Amino acid sequence: MHKHRRLEPDAGPVLGDVPRRERQWTFMVYLAGDNNLEFHGHQDLLQMKQVGSNDELAIVAQLDTYSPGPARRYYITAEGSLEDDDVGADLGEINTGDPAELMRFAVWAMETYPARHYALVIWNHGTGWKEDDIYKLMSDAGLLVSQTSLVSSRHEQAVNTLMQEAQEPQGVKALFKPSLETILARGIAYDDTARDFLDNAQLKQAIGCSLAITGVDRFDLLGFDACLMNMVEVVYQVRDAAKMIVGSQEVEPAAGWPYDRILTALKARPRMGADELAAVIVDRYMSSYGPLENLTQSALQVSRVQELATSIDALCDVALSRQQESELAIYRAARRAQFFADPDYKDLYDFCRLITEHAGPYSDLSRRAEGVMALLEPSGPDSFVLASAQQGYRMRRAYGVSIYFPQRALSPFYRRLDFASNSLWDDLLLRLVGV
Repeated sequence: MHKHRRLEPDAGPVLGDVPRRERQWTFMVYLAGDNNLEFHGHQDLLQMKQVGSNDELAIVAQLDTYSPGPARRYYITAEGSLEDDDVGADLGEINTGDPAELMRFAVWAMETYPARHYALVIWNHGTGWKEDDIYKLMSDAGLLVSQTSLVSSRHEQAVNTLMQEAQEPQGVKALFKPSLETILARGIAYDDTARDFLDNAQLKQAIGCSLAITGVDRFDLLGFDACLMNMVEVVYQVRDAAKMIVGSQEVEPAAGWPYDRILTALKARPRMGADELAAVIVDRYMSSYGPLENLTQSALQVSRVQELATSIDALCDVALSRQQESELAIYRAARRAQFFADPDYKDLYDFCRLITEHAGPYSDLSRRAEGVMALLEPSGPDSFVLASAQQGYRMRRAYGVSIYFPQRALSPFYRRLDFASNSLWDDLLLRLVGV
């Protein structure tokens, strides 16, 4: 039982209040800790508390745990105990894999702690775009659903959209009704109690709706304190939701981001922009671990992702139109390219670099590959990869962003992604590896 709870700032005017100066940043962390990362969620909250909020920086968080008890929201200060920072929201047991919960948290945080800039960090396990383990999930639950029936019926049980539900008078019931039958993808924010997670489509919708409800154009920074998330496919899926994306191509250590170091820098320079904060996160993350860790972290400029997709299309167009002369070079590049904990995830720059080696310097395929590489070199404000760092022998050819190139066959779920729908990449994969 809490002895007392902190009142939420900006909850309303009080006689005698002195108007505050405009807050620069609200830094929001959605901690999906209903799994084996619960301990690290508590530790990260304590790291945030070492810094604490002030008039120019609001640090807010929501933690759901596997241990009994309701999820809690916090306005993090540098005084008192973490228990004192609990704002007393009556959340009960939640499902962090329900997109409505992410939307509710983001809307609450932005409306309660308005600021010029917003950073939203999604904290949990991550698996990039992939969704193949849906069969294991269904088998574990005793549900036997064929691949064909799953794909064809995925929208048959759809409910009202998040926006429609959010505008209802009570607005508190589940805005989606998550079930194993409606899981479309592996993704992020795993909840072991609910046996659910956010797929890529739900992530896009939850974030988009939170922005629409609050009238915010886009997040200045969207962070993935999770594994394997910095992929072309993931960035493209949320291309309208953020200016910068920060995350890892590889598996992250369980301790994740060093929030004390990151927020200390932001608190010292609250007027830094999203690009500077993104670079700070990359730098502080890399410096927080010892030299024996295999690490990656990168900051990606979302506004450049469409240009990158167009350049990838140009590469695919040549490869598809001249398949016989291109196929061997692409196969060899894919086989040798830098890969990560999931071997189907290849570093895009390294893949294209190897294409130029195998196709020859004067071929059309090489020129198209060089065009992709030019957008990925972290050389200035026009690069898709604003900042990138890697550490460890196994990560030496990681340049900041991955792309899916399956070893065996194209996943039947891949073509649901926006990137697959709007580009030729899935057509190239289908031609080369089949389904």
